[in-house]
Amino acid sequence: MTLGDYIKDKRATMQLSQPQLAEQIGIEQSYLSKLENDKSLPSNDVFRRLLTALNLSLPAFVAAFSAQEIQQLTAIADVEFYLKQQCNKQQRHSGWLVLSLSFVFALGAACFYAGFQALCFPERFHQYESQGVVLPGESAFVFTDWDQNFPILTGTSEEMRQSMKNRAEKEQLMYQRFAQLTEHSFEYLGQYYIRTVDGGSRTFEYKTVGLVSRTGNTVLQLLGLFLMVFSAVLSLGRKALLRF
Repeated sequence: MTLGDYIKDKRATMQLSQPQLAEQIGIEQSYLSKLENDKSLPSNDVFRRLLTALNLSLPAFVAAFSAQEIQQLTAIADVEFYLKQQCNKQQRHSGWLVLSLSFVFALGAACFYAGFQALCFPERFHQYESQGVVLPGESAFVFTDWDQNFPILTGTSEEMRQSMKNRAEKEQLMYQRFAQLTEHSFEYLGQYYIRTVDGGSRTFEYKTVGLVSRTGNTVLQLLGLFLMVFSAVLSLGRKALLRF
């Protein structure tokens, strides 16, 4: 569509004759005829009065033409200025879009790495075991070294028998008190740690290390992949996005 065709179409839609439209614009009918036949381009002042007479805004006027067609109208100062503004605006939007998508991609990569390396949700756990409750006044390691206080004597047969009896009684007592408890921690708490409980305390001894799968890390990896793919797809289609 040319400028002349556009003016004719709008004039017909408004049911105006050439003399009527020319009068509203404030130009000669012959000048309007030249415009409608694409034999002349309006001056910037006439162009503004033309838009007013046709009840058009500059953006609406520009939107009616293809990019190739509107380039032919850049001889009109207002059209040229508007196109430059739109170009600068698009460049700014493009810059912000690239920056935003880069941030989203980096965030996705960070989430994936954090999930893959189990940085937020450790999967390596430490197992500690306690043999029973240590009573007040007892050694914290009474369940492992109690027998050191009940050696088998090597004196007379009576002394040996009595020491063996005392040791057996103590062993039976310790067996009755035996109540194993296992705790797991994602942090290494040392070779031993003591926890106060009802009736005394418990000494937890480090036993082993293990691995466990945690949902949080899977979620982070999936989120990271989604963000990276999402930003990559939008980057490929950012020209279409800038049209909105």
